[in-house]
Formats: sequence, structure tokens, C-alpha cells
Amino acid sequence: MLSRRNIIVGSGVVLAGAGLSYSLWPGTDPAYAAAADASRRRLDVEAAGAASGAGDGETFSGLIRYATLAANSHNTQPWLFGVSGREIRIAPDFSRRCPAVDPEDRHLFASLGCAAENLVLAAGAAGFAAEARFDDDAQAAVISLTPAAAHGLPAFEAIPRRQSTRTPFDASPLSAEELHALEGAIDRPGVRTRFLTARTELDELKDFVVWGNTAQCGDAAFVEELRSWVRFNESDAVRRLDGLFAGVSGNPVTPRWLGRAIFPYVFTAAAENPKYVAQIDGAAGALVLFAEKNDAAGLFAVGRAAQRFMLEAEARDIRTSFVNQPVEVASVRHAFASWLGEGLRPALVLRFGRGAKVPMSLRRPAAAVTM
Repeated sequence: MLSRRNIIVGSGVVLAGAGLSYSLWPGTDPAYAAAADASRRRLDVEAAGAASGAGDGETFSGLIRYATLAANSHNTQPWLFGVSGREIRIAPDFSRRCPAVDPEDRHLFASLGCAAENLVLAAGAAGFAAEARFDDDAQAAVISLTPAAAHGLPAFEAIPRRQSTRTPFDASPLSAEELHALEGAIDRPGVRTRFLTARTELDELKDFVVWGNTAQCGDAAFVEELRSWVRFNESDAVRRLDGLFAGVSGNPVTPRWLGRAIFPYVFTAAAENPKYVAQIDGAAGALVLFAEKNDAAGLFAVGRAAQRFMLEAEARDIRTSFVNQPVEVASVRHAFASWLGEGLRPALVLRFGRGAKVPMSLRRPAAAVTM
């Protein structure tokens, strides 16, 4: 998720005192597993290709389902899809914005770009040539589809497997070939990138992440907004099909009432900062993305590039996750931008490396996000 945080939602002492049990690696609940499988089942591209000449509703529903597997803030899924002929529009759903962490809706518009990139790749595999653009007047993405020969790519195959993995990586470096391939995948007009792979650079990044995370943990509005998007147990996650299920980050699950009650007391800089130190220490590198045009269209382009990077990485069994604190806190961002020296406002920050998978997050069905 674009602003997703590792969340401590309980402790052994608290839970033992309450006479409750918990699991560090949930997500095996049958209802949760079924919900995850429903959203992440492989797109039937052969059936879609057979119907691509007509562009039927079932085909487009499948493309939209794949689009919803894109990265987005707090798993809010802040998008609405509309279908007209052979055109799919992706509009922002401002009812799902996050004003505390994303007051300018920068992550929101980047999320639209992430969804559009998934849709373009899925369309290609389903037998369409897809052209994506951002409509400045409507503040929405438009993907035009034309029947064409199907062409599945490794990045398409990676869509249902991609996740933001909030666990430490193993610190092993990527090969020069892998880095070159990842760099080439995100060479996009209007987007500038900066790779940080030297340990001295990553140590500097770590300082900015901790600085930003400390500020956010001390911000009551941020903490309350984050708490509102946490799903503290499987049943709550399955009921809502959005938000941050605690188990996806490897954290204990609790009854909702308990999780909400203790959250402000356990979500602290002292508890969270060591996690981010470990995450950066274990990373093979980090990627910073900049929009050359600092507007919604520019952020849409950044989102497309970020999503493609994550998919290309996943296709090579490389994990990714966002560490956006240096771009989310204004005082930190100014210092971070000065340190980077690119002359542009940094938009997103991703760490990457090799590590374990965690339970998949949930998504709402295509029908729930289609106008």
C-alpha cells in the first residue's frame, strides 16, 4: 500500500491478561483465504481473448478486477471504474481519501496510475492494444482498448502475486543485470527516478524514514486515520474487503474492540522505528520516483512507473514495499529533496530486496468499484 504501516495491534502481555489467544501469521481462515483467492485468481485470458472483438462486460470486469490489485494508500482502493464502449475510465473516489497522510491527494492520483498500469498489462494479455492517458479536465484516467493480438508479459503474470511485503529482507544485493532490467522497465516520459543502492545512501534514507515516522506516530490525526483503516481480525477484513489487515504485516490479530482500544498506546515511535531500521538495513536498495510535472497527471505517470517497477521486481522474485515517510511529512520532505538534489519534489519511495511472502491483502469485487 502506498502509505501502509507495520502496526502493532496487541502484545503477549495484554492478550494473556485478557485471556485471549492470537496468531502471528494469520490469514489461513477459510473465509479470508476464499476472499483473497476470489480477487487474485488468474485472469482467464483465453476466454477474454475470444470475446475481445465484442469487448463484453465479463471481459472488462476481469480487467477491472486485475486493476484493483494495484498498490494504493492504506488499501483504501480509492477508485471508481466506468465502461463506455471500448473505453474504461478510472476516476478518484474522494470518499476514500486519507487527508492526514495525503492532504494533497498525491498518493491517491498515483494509485490511479498503479491501477491503470495493471489494466493496460491485463488488456494486452486479453487481446487488446491499450492506450492510457490522463484527462486533466475530468481528473480521471482513460484507457482506450482496440482488439489486437494477445501478448502476455511476465509483469502481467506477476499482478496477482504482487504485494507490499512489510517484513525485513535478507540484505543480499541484486545483480547488475537485475538492476538494469528494473531500471529499463520504468523509463517513462514525465517520470524521473533515483536508485539508492550504496549502503551510505541507504543509511541516510533510513534516517529520513525514522524522522518522518517519528513525526507521524506523534500526530494524533495520522494515528486516528490509520486506526480507522486497520482491520484487526479476519472476519472484520472479510466483511469490509479493504483496509490493512493486521495479519498481512505479520502482526497479531485481536477482537476489533481490543485492537482499537490499545492501538494508540502501542503504535508509537519507540515500537515502530526499529521495524523500519530493520527494513532499510535488509534492503538491497531503494527507488525514489519524481514527477516532472507536479500535478495530478504527473503523479498518475509516477504511479504507472511505480506499479511497473513492482511487477517487474515480483516477476524476478524480488519483494518491494513503500517507505513514504520522507515524502509525507513536509519538514522531512524539504530536507529529503535537498539531500537528493534532483530539483524536483520526490513523490514515492520504495525499498526492494529478497524476502518472505506474507498473506495477501483483500480487494473489493469489480462490481463494487464500477459505476
